[in-house]
Amino acid sequence: MVVRVAEFYSGIGGMHFALKEAGIDCEVARAFDINTVANDVYRHNFPEVSVMQRSIESLPMSLFEALRSELWTMSPPCQPYTRQGLQKGSEDPRAKSFLFIIDLLAKLQRKPTYLLMENVAGFEKSDTRAILLRQLTRVGYRFEEYLLNPLQLCYPNSRTRYYLLAKLDTAPQNCADDAEFPPQFRHAVPGVSLIPPTAEPDGHVDFEKGVWHHDEVRQVREFMEDLTDEEAAPYRLSEKLLEKHGYVHDVVTPGDRRTCCFTKGYKHYAEGTGSILQLEGVVGQDAMTAGNTRYFTPREVANLMGFPASFTLPKNTSIKQGYRLLGNSLSVSVVSVLMDYLLHRM
Repeated sequence: MVVRVAEFYSGIGGMHFALKEAGIDCEVARAFDINTVANDVYRHNFPEVSVMQRSIESLPMSLFEALRSELWTMSPPCQPYTRQGLQKGSEDPRAKSFLFIIDLLAKLQRKPTYLLMENVAGFEKSDTRAILLRQLTRVGYRFEEYLLNPLQLCYPNSRTRYYLLAKLDTAPQNCADDAEFPPQFRHAVPGVSLIPPTAEPDGHVDFEKGVWHHDEVRQVREFMEDLTDEEAAPYRLSEKLLEKHGYVHDVVTPGDRRTCCFTKGYKHYAEGTGSILQLEGVVGQDAMTAGNTRYFTPREVANLMGFPASFTLPKNTSIKQGYRLLGNSLSVSVVSVLMDYLLHRM
């Protein structure tokens, strides 16, 4: 059976690639995003899909009814929920379109059977989560919440994210406007082999500790490009930059089994935006030089996030744009296993 999909906040097509990675026969009825550069990348990879560049909340009800989609995928703006931000939640103007979608679920005559939503770790503490879960309960969706990390699937990239799966197969229930939902976040997907995180005494989980002694996590070298000196030149760190900011970077070698989360600020900011590569020597022991230290390329970042080899950026995409687009995207490797579970076993 062909699954008809509506892809909201479609970005560069991470959800679409995850569907294909999961082997799901799908037809994307329409993709929605307001980022012109991201839409160019999406069309470059999926020219057959109609991409709409309009604010979701400005669209008429008739358009959503006409989608006739069994699955809605959503990766709404994360800025209202990031730990580095103001954490305004639903009070943040950037949450407006997602709140519109939540409200829309009660009004639609032709509701999607399945929902898959992704966001940053931090969303689970927001008031938007409570608003979403109340609506799902009222409409008749059964839902499951997850906090997962690609490290669990042996991808050497730490990117903890919140995921919600929902299926329209239960009776609608009354739910008070102030109803709260205790945290019940899963760290394992039924039928999928995942490395469990380490449970801390305070109840938190640590995904990186969980893989410390697991050699099955793949090495960074498996995801690297074989670059010539000329190709590597734009990604090398200058001696001046290394001297000034080298100590704040997260530095990894090709033999390591983890990199930190790549964000849209990679290469623009030194701290907390993604790892850099020391190609030779021992980190902390051998000096980093312009000759042995570089940034990961956008292709390498895409590899670490699980994008297939068929994914490409248009030739006119700048390096900076590539980092920004990928930093705003998602882990295809994680979403693909969730997609398979949602549609086949949940």
